Amino acid sequence: MSYVFCVVVSLIGMLDFALSVECNSCKENWVLIFHATSGNGESVLNAWKARHNKCDIVSGICPCSISNGCLPPKAKLETFKPTTKTLRSPFIDYWDCLNINKVKFELNVQGDTVAFIEFDGRNSNFLNWFHNSRILNSSWTDVYKSQTYNFFSIDKETKFYRHFFINKSYGGCPQDFGWLAVKDSDNFSIACDWDKHSTFPQFLYSRNGKITRWNNMEFGKAEVLNIYVQMGY
Repeated sequence: MSYVFCVVVSLIGMLDFALSVECNSCKENWVLIFHATSGNGESVLNAWKARHNKCDIVSGICPCSISNGCLPPKAKLETFKPTTKTLRSPFIDYWDCLNINKVKFELNVQGDTVAFIEFDGRNSNFLNWFHNSRILNSSWTDVYKSQTYNFFSIDKETKFYRHFFINKSYGGCPQDFGWLAVKDSDNFSIACDWDKHSTFPQFLYSRNGKITRWNNMEFGKAEVLNIYVQMGY
């Protein structure tokens, strides 16, 4: 993208984001850009990567509506709460142009936050912000920059459809240890017991603020996945 184009997008983006701070979907100065509900049959990874090709922020032509899975800039909680659709902000498509300072990944059950991680979003793109080198704060006491992980990525574990995946180690299904997995689907021929669910997606998280052995089935299942950003002004 050209420098001029990015400046224009950034200015428009900051204006829309600033106006959005008043909405109920925002927490303090965090602005919601992605919302997913468990069990709705929609792949979280596909939704996160799906560009809204008809949306042009610069021209203002943006047929963004909740009915087509697009999260409008100033959408209020009461507007999208009744829907189970996965909602994606078109601003994700212009990530490189926006002055993003922080990103927050958050899981909720009955409106309460059950797990979260805050990341340094500076000089990131829409995929590499989710990495242990960028961790700022976490609800898991043993998730930090220098911890060892065999996976800490949005889309690297494709074999088992484990996305937004934070995992310590593999040792055969009974010896898999980790913290977070968004299960978009199953490969039943090779799946572990902890991969198998009746509906998808499923947002699996280790409870009690620390790592879990996945096959012990002691993990929690969140109902809602939200991703927020903070922008610099």
